[in-house]
This record gives sequence, structure tokens and C-alpha cells, in this order.
Amino acid sequence: MITHILNNTKELQKKLSNWIAENYNKKLLANQRVFIKPNMGYPKPAPFTTSIDIITSTVEILAEAHAEEIIIGEGSTSKSSATDNFQITGLVEALEKYDVNFIDIDTYENTEVILNSGVKHYLPKYLQQMDLKISMPVIKFYDDDEGDTFLSNAIKNFFGLPQKKMYKLNEDSHKRDKLHKDLHKSVAEIFQAVQKFAPFDLYICDGLNILQGEAEHGESIQWGKILFSNDAISVDLKVLEIMNKKQPRYLDYLLENKK
Repeated sequence: MITHILNNTKELQKKLSNWIAENYNKKLLANQRVFIKPNMGYPKPAPFTTSIDIITSTVEILAEAHAEEIIIGEGSTSKSSATDNFQITGLVEALEKYDVNFIDIDTYENTEVILNSGVKHYLPKYLQQMDLKISMPVIKFYDDDEGDTFLSNAIKNFFGLPQKKMYKLNEDSHKRDKLHKDLHKSVAEIFQAVQKFAPFDLYICDGLNILQGEAEHGESIQWGKILFSNDAISVDLKVLEIMNKKQPRYLDYLLENKK
């Protein structure tokens, strides 16, 4: 599992083009339905959400590779809907010249996924209809409820996949409250559910500007890196290594369960 560290979107486009050629025998992406899951839970610009430039650069290469369909989907973490967030952040306008479909995950039917532990989670059925799945998180660091380091990146990005109504504590909530009762355990379990139900193929992690602090009120720190990997655990570990940060408990749990 190799994680590549890139310095700009031109390097990203070259790496993605090469990856497509290698994995599709230079037949490009004909007849392939591509699903992109960015971090667009808030109606705010990068680094609160994934950089528009990184998403646009990725879509450009997918379009040049003749992908049959490109779908960008997210489930909101705020009062606004995911489709509102796509509009407000400028993503829809930035991708006007491409044939891209935008979807609000919260409006789609989920299916039950049962982990080996017996725990149940709920993921969108249509994920299994996608041929190529790309996760595009933005790197964020903040403290968890116990004051320990928490990395929001490749593994945490799947928090936006489960339908919100399945995890709300009350009707007025705009968050998946039940998942926050034991955040690290929930992050690990949602990732395990995705791996069991519909594993993602690529992780393109936005580190051009890192968010340090609370998800809605943090501080932007320029880093200037993009991480490209086919493995969520490996890319999260690489970010922690480079930034010299303590490994969060959800990674301890996942690594222990891989043994």
C-alpha cells in the first residue's frame, strides 16, 4: 500500500492519469460509473470543505478518460443540504462544463450492513452500483471529547455516507448524533461497514490547507500537499507520521482488528 505525496494539482492529474492507464489497461474509463465522495458537509470554503481546485482537477481527468458517468455525493453535517453546500461553495459552478451529477446522500435509500461484531450500520444501496469510488477528504486536526488528537481524513470521511435520519437523536438535529456518543468506535465501525459493503478504490486527500481546530470554526494552516493512495489506513498513518501527531484511538482499534 503506497501513499504518494504530491505538491500541486498538476502532479495530481499526472498521477491519476497514470493510475487509470495502469488499472484499466489504457482502455480508460468507458462504461465506468464513477462516484466521488468529497468532504462537503458544510456550506463553507476550503479547508472546511475539500478544495474546489482538487475536485475540478480530478473531474477533468475522469472526463478526459471518458467515464460514462461522474457522480458527486455527500451527506450534510449542517442545517443546509448537501446540494445547497455544493452550490454555496461554488462547486457546481466550477464544474459547469463537465457532465457531473450531484446527489444528496440523505435522500437515498440505505441498506443494513452487519459487522462481524453484530453491530449494524446503514449505507446507501447505490454504492454497489458504482464501478470506481473515490474518497476526497480534507485533512483536519482537532481534539476529541477527552482532549486527545483526532484526525479527520480518509477514514473519517465516510461519516457522511449513512443516511442522517438513521442516526439523529431528535428530529430537529442536523447531525448524526448517535455516532458521536463514542466517536472513535463509530469512525472505525463506519469504515469497516464501507469496507465490507462497497470498498473505495482511491483516496485523494486535500492537504493544500489543513484545518486546525473545530470543524466549523477552525484555523487554516497552509501545508501544500495532496496525498494519493489506495488505502485509507495507510494514508491516515502517513499524515500522522509527517505531522508528528499521536495516533488516534480509532486507528488503534482498526489496526488491532487487522491482526
